[in-house]
Amino acid sequence: MRYILQQLHLALRFYHVHALLEKRAVQKLTRIALTILALGLGVSLTACGGDSDTTSLVGKAAPDFALKSVDGQDCKLSDQKGKVVILDFWATWCPPCRQSLPHVQSVSQDKALAAKNVVAWAVNQQESDDDVKKFLQDNHYTFEVALDASGSVGSSYKVTGMPTTVIIGTDGVIKNVFIGFGDDSAKQIDDAIQQAIGN
Repeated sequence: MRYILQQLHLALRFYHVHALLEKRAVQKLTRIALTILALGLGVSLTACGGDSDTTSLVGKAAPDFALKSVDGQDCKLSDQKGKVVILDFWATWCPPCRQSLPHVQSVSQDKALAAKNVVAWAVNQQESDDDVKKFLQDNHYTFEVALDASGSVGSSYKVTGMPTTVIIGTDGVIKNVFIGFGDDSAKQIDDAIQQAIGN
């Protein structure tokens, strides 16, 4: 009887340790998955590279779209022909987007760029008008925000991670794409804008 109790005790200890390890493994995997999502690295779970993300559109005509801004204005890409257009696909819940938005603000307020026909639109992905307005007010942002409530524009631009920055030339062709936002991203985007202008 004592032997059976010992075996039962060992089995219960093994089960407890196994369950604890399994719980920790699940927690660790969950943390890893959330980190990948939050970092906006543009990693697709089904495919990577090739035709699966926005970079595959470089050198091609930018898909046209017509959206409403948070102010109710029309944002139609084809109306911007002859201008350099910067599209920044983002969401309020995305930490790297929050990191990139001060740069979007800077570009949108740059009078020298405006004089060279540079337009910046932050294309919000699938969030409500009220949530976006509150976020903009809380952070004192004044850049133009186009609301992609259905996510259809993001899909046509093959957005797989955020922020995704798309630079469109005066000819309507996509010149450069940046997925994510790191230490060197602002300079890289600024350089790409100057190239698109022709400087």
